[in-house]
Amino acid sequence: MTNTALRLKNPSVTLYAFHLCQDLSQELEQLRPDADQLWQHCANLSQPLGIPDLKSLPEKIPSPLSQTAIASRYVELLPGNAPLTYTAPLQLAGSPLTVQVYPVKIHDTYALDLTLSCQNTVAASEFSGFNPQGCLLASNIQASLGQTLVLYGEPVGTLEEDRKLADACVDAFFQGSDQKPQFMASGQLFGSPIFAYDNRKEKPTEQCHLLVWLNRNPETSKLVEKTSLSFFNLLCCRSKILFAYDQARWCYRQTRALYSQLEQEVKGFKELPREPETRLEQLKQKLTEMPPKTFEYAGYLRDMEDHKNAIATNDYNYDYWLNKICEHSLEDDTIKFLEDFFNQRTKRFKKQIQTDLNYLKPGQQLFDQMLGSIRGIVDIEQAECDRALEKALRDKEKAAEEREKQLESIRHQEQKAAEEREKQLERWIALVGTGLAVSGISSQTAAKPVESMITQLYPEQSLDCPTAGVTPCLIYTLVFVLFHVGVGAIAALIMDRIIKLVSK
Repeated sequence: MTNTALRLKNPSVTLYAFHLCQDLSQELEQLRPDADQLWQHCANLSQPLGIPDLKSLPEKIPSPLSQTAIASRYVELLPGNAPLTYTAPLQLAGSPLTVQVYPVKIHDTYALDLTLSCQNTVAASEFSGFNPQGCLLASNIQASLGQTLVLYGEPVGTLEEDRKLADACVDAFFQGSDQKPQFMASGQLFGSPIFAYDNRKEKPTEQCHLLVWLNRNPETSKLVEKTSLSFFNLLCCRSKILFAYDQARWCYRQTRALYSQLEQEVKGFKELPREPETRLEQLKQKLTEMPPKTFEYAGYLRDMEDHKNAIATNDYNYDYWLNKICEHSLEDDTIKFLEDFFNQRTKRFKKQIQTDLNYLKPGQQLFDQMLGSIRGIVDIEQAECDRALEKALRDKEKAAEEREKQLESIRHQEQKAAEEREKQLERWIALVGTGLAVSGISSQTAAKPVESMITQLYPEQSLDCPTAGVTPCLIYTLVFVLFHVGVGAIAALIMDRIIKLVSK
């Protein structure tokens, strides 16, 4: 049977997209800087869908939110709490597409319900019309928490053809794209078969989760309407669990990289040089480089704990909303693929994160201990260096003092020698002055003894006679001078003796 024979009556495609608008690092009333990204990307669908009015969607959503909206767990964001409805110029099987946009806030998450529907019978091969230019793919919506697509309609063929019909719808929807998910599981909900597809990507913006729900029971549409809010919340919890696990794995990779770097620091710590100054310098460098890495390491471990708690919280909420859905389920319903996500995948996620934490936490203790050891060694090395430096300074000061003393002694000796020379000079001046003074006085008062001595030597010549000979005159003069100089010299010697006695 060809795909053209596989048809759906009144088909619809619903995009459930979830984007984080708040996080723990901000105040309760604050939104993330990229909070309105989901509305912007939804507004960008105005071009492929041919709906110009859709471009004004971000303007219709209040920002900032009121305190009531922030505190509420579920808030409808449009005025009047009714979805926006547009008629697209695109047509499927001769019928126009109806587009409904319903934005809400679920706790800390912006959520979008975008539904494209057609009131006609459409061949599975025409399902690409619900995804013009691949506008509903995850790569275009870029919801931070991920998205789920639900293809819904009434199958025209037999029950045995349902799987082929579902595969054909998926093939046509992802025509020309390399993002087509693979079939994962099947079940029955509200009396109608449901098929699950997934590409198993960890990164939320790359995930492609798709459900094909074929309405084969008159009660299905009624029960879908009754449980639409529970289903919306269930898918939100699923996306938040996958997002938290992806973030935990990212933190794990970052922590492993830091672990490797810090391990190299440990090896380098064992190979420090023996020279005290070089070793101290390298240790100080490690003290500068290691604390930020150690702090970052601890921060990633804390974030992993937070993501594990987020998974546990949303796991609980997922179970709550699943039970709400099951309250309306029919007797033959089998939703094992929804239960398996709760029973298997979320438990595996939590176990994996705990295993990662158990592996990485001892590393934190090791690095803290090593950091403490380095601080202790640096303190000891620094104290020793300070003591050595202090001793060197003391020795230098002592040597300077010794040199100063020596210089002082030399200066003192030089000063003393100068004083002694000055005293000697003064003494000689005093003695010479005394001698000259005594000689002068003697020359004025004691001329007679010299004359008598000359007369006795030269009795025939008189010194008073102007005509006396030259020799007696010269002899007289010489003897006169020598006599009085001798008297001055004797006086100077006496004075010198007196000065020495006084000095002692």
